[in-house]
Amino acid sequence: MIFIIINTIIVLLICVLAIILYLCLDKKIIYKNLKSKHVVVTGGSSGIGKAAAVEAAKLGAHVTIIGRDEQKLKSAVMDISNVCIAQDEQKIQYAVLDVTSDYLSIEKSLSALEINIGPIFMLINCAGMCICGQFENMKVENIKQMIDLNYFGTAYPTRYVLKGMKDRNEGIVVFVSSEAALLGIYGYSAYSAAKWAIRGLAESVLMELVGTNVRLMLAFPPDTDTPGFQIEELTKPKETKLISGSGGLQSPEEVGKKMIHDALKGKVYSVYGFSGKLLSILNCGSIESPGQVLLQIFSLGFLRAIMALILLSFHKIVRDGLKERLEKGKEKVK
Repeated sequence: MIFIIINTIIVLLICVLAIILYLCLDKKIIYKNLKSKHVVVTGGSSGIGKAAAVEAAKLGAHVTIIGRDEQKLKSAVMDISNVCIAQDEQKIQYAVLDVTSDYLSIEKSLSALEINIGPIFMLINCAGMCICGQFENMKVENIKQMIDLNYFGTAYPTRYVLKGMKDRNEGIVVFVSSEAALLGIYGYSAYSAAKWAIRGLAESVLMELVGTNVRLMLAFPPDTDTPGFQIEELTKPKETKLISGSGGLQSPEEVGKKMIHDALKGKVYSVYGFSGKLLSILNCGSIESPGQVLLQIFSLGFLRAIMALILLSFHKIVRDGLKERLEKGKEKVK
């Protein structure tokens, strides 16, 4: 009898929690398309950024891509223009800009873009880079380079667009982080730190947007087959390849398309595959929906046990790598 009463109380408490969450959470504004909206994509000349820009153009948006290589930007603009649903109406342009430059330069460039096409409705922060390696062996300039591009390259453009979006009471900002911001991985130390900083910024700004119609989404893409990933592979330790490779390799088209549609649906987090879903639940931060909260409540203990086993397998990879290097070192001494 007591057992039944306790279970009934628990169920009632969960129902009350779900109702409170439903009533208190901001109602999501869902957009079906981006027709005549201005979408700006940093890092838009290739990879996930270009794929996101292509998807935005397919949904009727005016698109501006930002990057440093003008030839790549010109080529990307042609590809994006070819998929426009209204060739005569949609405006596709590029801007040569280093998003790690001083804030005033970024403000001036983004302001000029708004004069040409109109206010920025969606900002997608895709500019980023990764250099792998054990932390003590990394060049100091490379550590700073990753912080500058991954963090400040997101923070500065976002700071500029927020005021206008708040004034118009509409807009979407997308932060592109990484699964490396959900779990520290061997060889990703400096990169993880930069992407973790993006997550902290995103979740804090998200709370500042409560009560407005401005939305912010944080994407955690896995390994994606981009030009940047191919460069990343050049310095990636064997252990890192074995660990990160267990999650598979996504295409930029899949990631970019999902990112756009998740943002339009009002999602707070955009995750990919089993590993992304698992890590996002274990790292639950901002409240996305009542259903998501209830899923976290009921699954955290079980999923934590699964994650512990996965981590043990990762640790074994690291130990085996260390053992292999030590044995090679002994052979050299001989």
